[in-house]
Amino acid sequence: MKKAEINKLNLMQIMEVVLEKTYEKKLSPANLKSIQPLLAALASRLFITEREALILTAFINLCDDYRIGFRDLARHFDCTNVTIQTYWPEIESLAEKGYVCIRKDNGGYLTFNVPSKAVGAIRENHPYVNESYENLSVEEWWNCLGNMLNDRNNGNLSYGIFTEELQRLIDNNPSLPVVQRLRSYPLDKVDSNTIILLAIADKFVRNSDDHVISSDIDDIPETRFELRCITSKLEKGVHLLQQCNLVEFACSDGQVESNAWKLTDKAKEELLDGRLFLKNTSTVGLTSPDAISEKKLYFCEEVSKQVNKLRSLLQEDHFLAVQKRLEDKGMRRGFACIFYGSPGTGKTETVLQLARETGRAIKMVDVPNLRSKWVGDTEKNIKAVFEDYRRLCKDSKLAPILLFNEADAVLCKRNEGAVSSVDKMENAMQNIILQEMENLDGIMIATTNLSGNLDAAFERRFLYKIEFLKPTPNESKHIWRALLPDLDEKDALDLASAYSFSGGQIENIARKYFIDCILNDEDGLAIDAIREACSAEQFHKKSVNKIGFC
Repeated sequence: MKKAEINKLNLMQIMEVVLEKTYEKKLSPANLKSIQPLLAALASRLFITEREALILTAFINLCDDYRIGFRDLARHFDCTNVTIQTYWPEIESLAEKGYVCIRKDNGGYLTFNVPSKAVGAIRENHPYVNESYENLSVEEWWNCLGNMLNDRNNGNLSYGIFTEELQRLIDNNPSLPVVQRLRSYPLDKVDSNTIILLAIADKFVRNSDDHVISSDIDDIPETRFELRCITSKLEKGVHLLQQCNLVEFACSDGQVESNAWKLTDKAKEELLDGRLFLKNTSTVGLTSPDAISEKKLYFCEEVSKQVNKLRSLLQEDHFLAVQKRLEDKGMRRGFACIFYGSPGTGKTETVLQLARETGRAIKMVDVPNLRSKWVGDTEKNIKAVFEDYRRLCKDSKLAPILLFNEADAVLCKRNEGAVSSVDKMENAMQNIILQEMENLDGIMIATTNLSGNLDAAFERRFLYKIEFLKPTPNESKHIWRALLPDLDEKDALDLASAYSFSGGQIENIARKYFIDCILNDEDGLAIDAIREACSAEQFHKKSVNKIGFC
């Protein structure tokens, strides 16, 4: 091809022509001479040599293979392994430039793969350039570290390139607190100790994961022998990171695990820039008291009395004073409460209004997502909830409310003599919650519709237990008039007496009535339409004819 024609082609198109030519006539001198202009164009645009360009086209053609071997390259060019070995300097050079990753398995056998970012750069018609990692923010620094560790774990970075990039990430951001802390520790520039510390920190930053095992870091060291040396010291508690109080043993069900580790509180405080990331993870699911709309609630006298007592306790001056007196008496400082009763009786709304009135944020727990199909992850999720809450209490002016809404699934009776793995997981999860409730230093409120299935151990740990009953006709009357202000007292009492609805059901009816008024462009109050909405709110169960003998 002529130079003018080549100049019109993008990088992938040039490689396509080179591949076609090498498939036809392989590495014969005549063929190499015929494709020299193409290789020269690749070399010029990618800042590599012509021999590197030739071998790179084969790598790009095989880029979907995670483990490219010398034999694969030899088969591509229809030559011997010995011939391909003569390209070793070019392969090493491509690895240094980030186009190829070199891996060495336990037996010392070399394989290669092409990082996706290198393929992406060529596809976009420009050379791949290693990132400079300069002038990063704290968030960007940790994101770069996480991407780098992912690439290493996935085999997209050789150990040598990985350590070079990590060193550049550290050296090019000297003003960041995390870098300054790293440099204050008795660690070499970028050695296995630094890498393991950052790998454990990355797990916590990204996943709030305080339970790191050897399989989480087994692709980080250069060799399996080095990994065994590291894990052996960690299991014995004699690793330098443990001696520096940066890493410690993790716990499960209150028991120390010698084969699992986590950052110490000291390391979290120092490395994570004033717990910037901890605040970010803690504020997920956080509701500010200012974001809660005021709503009038109506209860029977006994429930009102208990809710008012709890409201008084949660006022900050009372709360701190009571906590101090309890501590002086050697008693637990935390307050765990459970609201139970039929659906729609105002349990969740009461929590919201208590938070609004006392100026406390609510940390909502996503109960269904606590469970995981992966072994051990459910327990980690539960621990992460309480760890996040502790950090929120420490970082907030007023202790927030930890809300387990509709918590039937996690507060149910434990399985005695559990045999199946599922039952064991359920018991382990509940044991963690029970232990955390013992150590609670803030405010936890759980709501449930099924109090009869509550485990006795949970029942003992809830200091305040408030049963929310369906409203009496007199209470329902007030709810009707609060939601439909144009209702007169007689009609409201008639509706309250005729229908045994919860507050939530009455609110449903009011909303449906207003929607119909908007759709029909009607004003004023139509009591018959309200009664129709009441009838529609009730489920009408059809009787089923039995089949069989009487």
